[in-house]
Amino acid sequence: MLFLLAFAAAVLAWWISGYLFAYTDDAYVTSDVVSITPEVTGPIEAVHVTDNDWVERGTLLFTIDPVPFRLAVEQARAEEARTEAQLPVDQAQLQVLRAQKESADAAARLAAANLRRDTPLGQSGTISAQALDRTRTTEAQSAAQQHAAEAALQKASETLSLDKAAVSSAHVVRLLAEWRLSRTKVVAPVDGYVTHLAVQAGDMVSPSQAAVAIVDGNAWRVVANYKEYYLRHLRPGGAAWIWLDSHPWHLYRARIQGLAHGISRQPGSETLVPYVSPTVNWIRLQRRIPVRFTLLDPPGGDQLFMGADARVLVIY
Repeated sequence: MLFLLAFAAAVLAWWISGYLFAYTDDAYVTSDVVSITPEVTGPIEAVHVTDNDWVERGTLLFTIDPVPFRLAVEQARAEEARTEAQLPVDQAQLQVLRAQKESADAAARLAAANLRRDTPLGQSGTISAQALDRTRTTEAQSAAQQHAAEAALQKASETLSLDKAAVSSAHVVRLLAEWRLSRTKVVAPVDGYVTHLAVQAGDMVSPSQAAVAIVDGNAWRVVANYKEYYLRHLRPGGAAWIWLDSHPWHLYRARIQGLAHGISRQPGSETLVPYVSPTVNWIRLQRRIPVRFTLLDPPGGDQLFMGADARVLVIY
């Protein structure tokens, strides 16, 4: 009877504890890992940091050989200057053709007026038919010259528009070349720790593969996988206490940042939603949901380690 009473008391205490606090040792410290991928391809000229260094945002990590990019900038500037130099020539040619067009218009108007005057005179016999034919021929030639001048003016105007477009294109090419040159200096986008540095001078890097990883020093958090049984008691903003295995015998105050509202039930698809294994050594466990905690009094960014184990206690 004593054994049964003790067993019943233990079961009752366990059942009641679920309404008083939630504890789990399935927790760990994590942060964001920022993958630094160069935006241009080339060999590394120099690496300016070492493994596990603390770097601030904007710190130079490594430099890609800038020589070919400088040459590309010079070439782009020369091409831009060439296209810009063509514009005054086109504008001068356009002015000449405008003057020729005005002269042709005036000649065409005079020839048309002469034809209007000579036509009645030729019909009345005042002037000879030969003279009237010359007037008609002159008017036709003047009209043809007018059309030719108009076509030449239109062609020169289109040439000027094309050269202006070439200047704009050369300007964009020059800006792109300068941007690529600026990207030969790869800097840290966040404050954090360089981790697992594997690149060195001479290595070829490209935008297709990350070269450096930085653990974000401002994104530390603790993720605890809680049983579904406890989730109804956990609310964002609730207080919690966290034991860090890297700093034992000390409880750190924390706050519930949020509960994950989706997990993957199949391994291998953790990119968008996390997968929490429901089995340990062939024993089926209750499904667990990640809960994120923010440390209120952390031991310091240099004393936190991504992946370190933790234990979390939430008192309702």
